[in-house]
Amino acid sequence: MNIQETKNIPEEVSKGLNLIAKDPFTQQNFDKLAKCVFMNLAGEENNTKILDQLNTEPLTNELFNLILLFTVQCIKLQLMEIEITTNLYDYGFDQTIVDGYIKKFTQFKQFINDPDNAIIAANFESKIGFNYLVDVDWQQEIVVSSKYANKVYQEIYKIQLHTKSTDTKDKDIVFKCTLPQLIEINNQLGMMVKNIESSSDLKHLK
Repeated sequence: MNIQETKNIPEEVSKGLNLIAKDPFTQQNFDKLAKCVFMNLAGEENNTKILDQLNTEPLTNELFNLILLFTVQCIKLQLMEIEITTNLYDYGFDQTIVDGYIKKFTQFKQFINDPDNAIIAANFESKIGFNYLVDVDWQQEIVVSSKYANKVYQEIYKIQLHTKSTDTKDKDIVFKCTLPQLIEINNQLGMMVKNIESSSDLKHLK
């Protein structure tokens, strides 16, 4: 499997699921642990009954954490069921496991989209109330001259970030930058993503 094809999911999660997809323990207990993941995400208190029953097996915590990380990323990235299905098949899971997970995922999405469960849905958004990014538009502008110089020819990029606040109000953020500045922004964002992915673990659950 080409891990780059599932780049929306942290690489260590993709690799981890790929490595244990065909393990007999995974085949037998994936559905139970996926159920446990969704129960814990939906509840205000941790539900460890299923984990406790399987705690003697060495792969229990690893598989639970991988399913949990995968699920949270799918929700935050707003991946569609077909995208999740493709990822799971790419990791090596069989149809029974994939169908069972997608059924639970769909039910959970319906649950958190219910207005009565707005508090739980908010757990997957910023706690500080930042706007979240919806779309990005960009436009290239070329300055060929100015009143101070006849020949300038400078590339300027207009970037428009379409965002939405937690109260669903739209807000656009517009800025302009040169090509070197745009490249620097891209590099800084790339470093930020790598740092976030490298620190995305749930060791406290073990």
